[in-house]
Amino acid sequence: MAISKLASNYNDKHGSKFSISNLRFYLEQTWGKEKTDKCFDEINNIIYISLKSVQNVVINDKHCFECYGYDILIDSNLKAWLIEVNASPSLSTTTENDRIIKMNLINDVFNIVIPPEWHDDSSKHGTNLCKE
Repeated sequence: MAISKLASNYNDKHGSKFSISNLRFYLEQTWGKEKTDKCFDEINNIIYISLKSVQNVVINDKHCFECYGYDILIDSNLKAWLIEVNASPSLSTTTENDRIIKMNLINDVFNIVIPPEWHDDSSKHGTNLCKE
């Protein structure tokens, strides 16, 4: 999550970017748990509905994957609005906090694509068949 560069509380040093957990913490402290939970439910619904709406045109290839980046605006009433969805979003970084957030994203993607149990020596999965 990022605060607009034009906002009065924008900070050039860290870019005003939050991880999802820090955003949730901030919103809970500002708006309360119930309103924050509702906002995150709306965000989850936005993602679900947007993916469901294009499921017939998304290429389903078991040999590759696509990472999508969602730009969602949270207005002053804590309502979530979809701005755009980016296929293969940029992973370039501008601040240290931005680098940490994107490195965590890459780690999460790899843990989904290549589950940790595939690295076990006893695993029969294709990644471990070659023992050279």
